[in-house]
Amino acid sequence: MNLLLLLVFPFFLALSTFEQEKLREVDLRVNGIGSGSSYSAVVRKLGEPLRSETQKLKAYEACSNSAETHLTLFYSGLQIKLLGDGAGRNLEVYSIEVTGTKWTASGVSIGTSEKNVPAKFGKPISKEEKSGETIFFYVTKDNLGGVNFYFRNNRLIKMAMTETLC
Repeated sequence: MNLLLLLVFPFFLALSTFEQEKLREVDLRVNGIGSGSSYSAVVRKLGEPLRSETQKLKAYEACSNSAETHLTLFYSGLQIKLLGDGAGRNLEVYSIEVTGTKWTASGVSIGTSEKNVPAKFGKPISKEEKSGETIFFYVTKDNLGGVNFYFRNNRLIKMAMTETLC
């Protein structure tokens, strides 16, 4: 019996340690606009976009199996995507991409140094080197998608948050 406990205990100890490790969640927001913000809140806080694009999907085309409306709002250095029902109602933010220095997202701005992002949000879940860029990976609040920070020459060039829709 003691031998069995000696063999099984390390397994359960390792399992409980693994379960306690929480992924670094980032609630990326621009002027208070983030995941789940309504269309009216976006326009109220960010102003009218420079342009917009609407894509309507029929139920059989959408991963939700319901008709969907995807609305992309374009601002200088900022792109916001919203998802609503097939009639274009109940539009809510599911994606934000920041590339312009005009915008600050959760206290971080384009051009900041690579060391400032982990200082603000903690150690990334993972890092990747790709095409001369370093990418830091985090998850969104409640782990509904991903938040990525892109660096070139040790400077932040892009921040992107996208919820997983399917």
